[in-house]
Amino acid sequence: MPLHLRCYWLATLIVGALGGSLAQWAGWPLPWVVGSLLAVLLTRCAGSRVPEIPHGRKAGQLIVAVAIGCHFTVPVMQQVAGHLGLIVTAVLLTLVLALGSVLVLHRWGVALNTAFFALMPANSTEMVHLGRQRQADTSFIAAAHSIRLLLILLAVPAVATFGVSHSVAHEPLPVIWPWLIFILAMGFLAALAFKRCNLPNPWTFGPFLICAVGVGCNHLSMSMPGWLSGCGQLLIGCALGVAFDRRFFRRAPGFLAKVLVLLTGSVIATALAAWGLGAGLGMQWLSLALGMMPGSAPEMSLTAEALGLAVTLVTAMQVIRMLLIQAACLPLYRLLDRALQEQAPASTKSA
Repeated sequence: MPLHLRCYWLATLIVGALGGSLAQWAGWPLPWVVGSLLAVLLTRCAGSRVPEIPHGRKAGQLIVAVAIGCHFTVPVMQQVAGHLGLIVTAVLLTLVLALGSVLVLHRWGVALNTAFFALMPANSTEMVHLGRQRQADTSFIAAAHSIRLLLILLAVPAVATFGVSHSVAHEPLPVIWPWLIFILAMGFLAALAFKRCNLPNPWTFGPFLICAVGVGCNHLSMSMPGWLSGCGQLLIGCALGVAFDRRFFRRAPGFLAKVLVLLTGSVIATALAAWGLGAGLGMQWLSLALGMMPGSAPEMSLTAEALGLAVTLVTAMQVIRMLLIQAACLPLYRLLDRALQEQAPASTKSA
């Protein structure tokens, strides 16, 4: 009797674990995220429709958010607060680049409502929801955000690895199990509360906030064991991989190609902007680049951690980017839509 892998989510976990193990053996950056993502993606594209792991992405985000939050001690948080102006400036540059990409995609024949919510570097679920309310093509929006995450995860950690001469050796902090178990439990409750309040990225921001406050207020110096952090990364990689199959890449290849070109240009422009800021302010440009990248906060923070960069700066920039864009999204859309509508009659009249 043939084995139908699509009936068993455990098969997804096994495929992802094999991919992560191979990636770690090969020395890839973020092996448990990138390796599991590619393994699941290739398995699905080969015809074996391995399914999503039930609640896998939520559990992975919870674990990784707590692992990143352990870095936020009081001195580090004071240092981040001192760079708040720089962080906001960098986030605004990311937003300007995203708006430029939206205008280009619109000029390439894509409706503004679809182009705008497809290229805003914010929570994909929220962008699909807002796009649906404005009669946008939600399948295109979801596809664009999937391509964005795939490009960022496959390209940015690999390129960033070549941007540092060597990995910085860290003295491992102790694992304080009573505190870690307590923070994980409180993080779970915070995620449920964030979700009930319809706040963005509840399974990342809720646990991260609880951990950062808990570590900072209690002056803790602790970390998460590597195997547990690796499990969280594995679950995230598997969850990202199941978003792709043959039908995904066959659907509207022209639109996907346009999005890929614009996203590639945006990533390059972001790196150049970070290099300029770093050179002008005497800061490490690679940390700024990871903080400005229109990717996902957990993965960019994990990349910074693996390369010995400023994890807290990267995380703070990613969190502020998400919150700022989430808040500014609808007002910016209304302004852009009104400006283009006013421009259209004028251009028609002059013609």
